[in-house]
Amino acid sequence: MGKKRSNKAIAPSNTSEEMTEFVREEKFHEELLEFSVSLAAKLQACGAETYRVEETISRVIEAYGVKKNDSFVIPGCIMASLETDDGRIISKIRRIKGGDTVLDGIERYSALCRRICAEKPPIGEARRMLKETEHSVRHYGSLVYYFSAFLIGIGFGIFFGGKLLEAAAAGVCGVATALSLRFMGKLNANTFFKSFACSFILAFIANALAAVRFGKNADIATIGALMILVPGFLFTNSLRDIIYGDTMSGVNRLVQVLLIAAALVFGTSAAVTLARAIFSSVETGLEPISHPLYVQCIAGLIGALGFGLMFNIHGHGIPLAMLGSVISWLVCSLLMRLGLSEPISYLIAAAASSLYAEILARIRKYPATSYLLCALVPLIPGAGIYYTMDFIRRGMVSEAYSKGLATAYIAGAMAIGVLLISTVFRMWGEWKRSRAAKNAKR
Repeated sequence: MGKKRSNKAIAPSNTSEEMTEFVREEKFHEELLEFSVSLAAKLQACGAETYRVEETISRVIEAYGVKKNDSFVIPGCIMASLETDDGRIISKIRRIKGGDTVLDGIERYSALCRRICAEKPPIGEARRMLKETEHSVRHYGSLVYYFSAFLIGIGFGIFFGGKLLEAAAAGVCGVATALSLRFMGKLNANTFFKSFACSFILAFIANALAAVRFGKNADIATIGALMILVPGFLFTNSLRDIIYGDTMSGVNRLVQVLLIAAALVFGTSAAVTLARAIFSSVETGLEPISHPLYVQCIAGLIGALGFGLMFNIHGHGIPLAMLGSVISWLVCSLLMRLGLSEPISYLIAAAASSLYAEILARIRKYPATSYLLCALVPLIPGAGIYYTMDFIRRGMVSEAYSKGLATAYIAGAMAIGVLLISTVFRMWGEWKRSRAAKNAKR
């Protein structure tokens, strides 16, 4: 924690009473900033959005009567400061290492922030409440984690045009991917190597299963399990941050996306090349089948359930989050059947998902993220990302460029759709808060 004094700082008198009061106020401001950053750090470690982390710091500090404060957040780092009435500047920097998507944690820490702002307990009591909240965050066990990976594989194996046997192969590859992720996590492997190794393992297993006729289409089995590794949410959030104005955070996330994408390209390419050299019986160029819309919705719901469990959604929020996935794919599919282009259809579907999430968030007093992530799952262009990588592997530059550009358009359209709705609701929330503040002054 760093601290500096401005030229306007007022030196305290030499009387012991004034000195004691000065020390008490300085300690209070330091503890207030420390607590607000600690709460924000917990949120960021659980995968909260940049704006939510920054707003948490601001709201907690302002709830205790300190109006002049500022914060700057990028993935892995929080910088915050406040200014006291006599012009002293107190600042703090916190480095966040690791982290995962734990939606139950985001819900509980956001609820704690609202409670702290409403009750304004002493800082010592607030720290105790934070520790209690940390212990109350729920995590599913290993069996549920592996089961969620199986659901993601089997759900998206069908969703992207596979038959039952190919979907089962995708489920097996999903479990293998989850096991690999856990093992790499214990070794503290970096993101690039982890993505490379896991994509290599799942793609090799998918081709090996196809060689023994456990599902003919190895591409479908690979795509289904690869959804666990595809940085679809990260890519959408990076574009969202950039469009919203959090440029540094957005660029940081975008660089992570590019690194992960490169690792997936190398990993799947190496695995497919090796597997097809060993297993000459693997058929290539098989077209996916076209399932009816209701089958696609059910398959997308199964995949969304897998992500919901993997992201640690608990309680009554699970069925509501699953319903959002059905709504998003229904809207997108019906719009495309009416003749709208893919980007426009995905934009409107993402906006519908965001609207659904924002409404539920206000009804149930939970962050919209919990509902939005699962609702967006069927819209993630996993197949587009995979085929872009496959074209790169085969040296088909023009096809890779075309497919990659189309995939980027879809991801960008999704980000804009989500941003439009979330911005409207945030503006409405700010208007309500400013109106309440004016009424309180009367």
